[in-house]
Amino acid sequence: MDRVRHFCLCFGLLVHAGIVTHAGDTVENSEWWEGLDQTRLHPLTVSALRGLPPIPGGVFEATAFDAAALNHSAYWTADDFLRQIPGFSLFRRTSSLVANPTTQGASLRGIGPSGASRSLVLFDGVPLNDPFGGWVYWSLLNLRQAERVEVVRGGGSAAWGNTALGGVIQVVPRRPHVSVLETQLSIGNQGTWETSIYGSERIGSLGLAVEARAFSTDGYKRVRADQRGDVDIRSNARHEVIHFLADYVFPTEARFSVRGTIFDERRGNGTQLANNSTENYRLHFKLESYEDALLAWRADIYGIKSDYASTFSSVSAERNSEVLVLDQYAVPSTALGGGWRGTWRETELGAITLGTDWLGVQGQTRERVIFAGDDRFAGGRQLLGGIYAEHDWEFADAWRWQAGLRLDYWRNYRGFEDQPNTARKEFSAEERYIINGRAGVSREIVSNLMLRSAVYQAFRVPTINELYRPFQVGADLTQANAGLDPERLLGAEIGVDYAPAQMIELRNTVFYNTVKNPILNVTVGTTAGGGQLRQRRNIEETRIYGWESELRVRPAPEWSASLSYSLTDARVEQADDQPTLVGRRLAQVPRHVVTLGITHQWLRAGSEISVQGRWSDVQFEDDLNQRRLGSYPLLAIALQQRISEHGSLFFGVENLLDRRYPDGITGNGLVTEGRPRSYQAGIRLQY
Repeated sequence: MDRVRHFCLCFGLLVHAGIVTHAGDTVENSEWWEGLDQTRLHPLTVSALRGLPPIPGGVFEATAFDAAALNHSAYWTADDFLRQIPGFSLFRRTSSLVANPTTQGASLRGIGPSGASRSLVLFDGVPLNDPFGGWVYWSLLNLRQAERVEVVRGGGSAAWGNTALGGVIQVVPRRPHVSVLETQLSIGNQGTWETSIYGSERIGSLGLAVEARAFSTDGYKRVRADQRGDVDIRSNARHEVIHFLADYVFPTEARFSVRGTIFDERRGNGTQLANNSTENYRLHFKLESYEDALLAWRADIYGIKSDYASTFSSVSAERNSEVLVLDQYAVPSTALGGGWRGTWRETELGAITLGTDWLGVQGQTRERVIFAGDDRFAGGRQLLGGIYAEHDWEFADAWRWQAGLRLDYWRNYRGFEDQPNTARKEFSAEERYIINGRAGVSREIVSNLMLRSAVYQAFRVPTINELYRPFQVGADLTQANAGLDPERLLGAEIGVDYAPAQMIELRNTVFYNTVKNPILNVTVGTTAGGGQLRQRRNIEETRIYGWESELRVRPAPEWSASLSYSLTDARVEQADDQPTLVGRRLAQVPRHVVTLGITHQWLRAGSEISVQGRWSDVQFEDDLNQRRLGSYPLLAIALQQRISEHGSLFFGVENLLDRRYPDGITGNGLVTEGRPRSYQAGIRLQY
């Protein structure tokens, strides 16, 4: 991987040096206008709903970003870009730029207060959620190489099965084009740089594409300045990733493609002895019909191999010394999955979709307890599969009906725990059949005013990580629990969409969800280091309700703006074994979040400036609501300047106001902070 990184950097520098010869070329107004995000209000098919509804006009709430919006962003990472979506969050406030991967699970509508995702993240229809732990390796994604991103909020298990409690996030990649070469070089403060190369070619029916990308940052010291000691260093990260794609278009109206990914990442977690690393390999085969076929069908098979490693240390009270306490030197996992679906369109009863999918996972944790000098092993296997049907029907002119039903099978087996001086534990196999459905209706009341409502069910089975792997953050230790049950969600929503003019769109949604058997990190005692001892446990019920509002306007061709607001009240409703939790807010869920975006384009000059702001309310670090994380505002700005037909310069600043805000508090009072002001400047070329 070092060779990949050095190749990307050197080649990027050489290619970017050639841009100077093109500087000063004129750009016609029409050519520049065609490359910009003229409006985001046009309908498009949302594949995150498995091909059913378009935007606008669908029953289930959805947001989509096109290539122009993705390309003109100040953010280094995909998760920071997605935070402008109402209700989107990771487990913690920390950006994936420096966060431990196990905290990078995606959540929508405040469903998930732990590192495992409660929302399904897809790349070309294949889950990005780690099959072992449920988190997402956001570094795998380069949104600038995506065709669009779709976010559908609300329980999606009736279509997608496991994990889609809060909704589905789908990243749709670009297809290979004829003779395209793109390269980008970005350099910023905190020792941060990124370089990428993308090339595609189409030779008759055969299309080829490859992207190589390397990233590195020295990061920053996350511990608050007045609490730091000699052991505290910058949280740093580097990764290299290669994506490749080959597709072939058959004359019989079908397309076959092979997509692969090689990913390598190394992270330092803020002290000399706390580190983690990841190697991830993905291979995806897809055979599909043309999208406009009367019977649109698709078949997939994919495999994932991952190896994660992490070390945990104990730091002295004055933070001037540390010792290694736990070395999870190998956490290997593999997954094999696939599926088929077909959509019959233009039938008398609308569009009908039938499909099936399956996923098999195996993984284990291998760790060494340093003081004891002993190795511990734990792991298991899971099998998930389902069949589903979806129906989309427009009737009586202004009415639309969408519904789905799905039957899933889950089997957890070969679970074990092997510790020295203790008899090997082999856990009993468990299997379940789970039925989920969803249904909704929308009606256009008057021109450009639509009402919609939906009800849905969803589920998530505990990951192998939650069942068998413990983890430690500072002095806090969280234990695994092999007896966890699946989470079940029942929800409903009502929405109003209003577009009084072509360039104005207002969407409002009120939702109510209850989750049975939610898995929380429950405090059960204290550790020897003065932190909290927790265990992953099912409690009886949580309740989450709220309101999401999105306003998008384009008053003139050169101006666009967006404003969004989310209110989320997420609380424990019932916890028989932990009655003190009842009524408390779920950890890591802010009550109010506001985002604002303004973009101005100088069309003839080929310039653009974008400003994005976000304000997040108070949230709590822990289940007992004792560790309060205050509210904070963030402001980002991005500048784009086209300098030739083939190239542009860009500049971006995150946390423009340099607001220092807490993103974590451990049980012994140690405060970590979010990323300070950071900037990047770079150049993009396209031939």
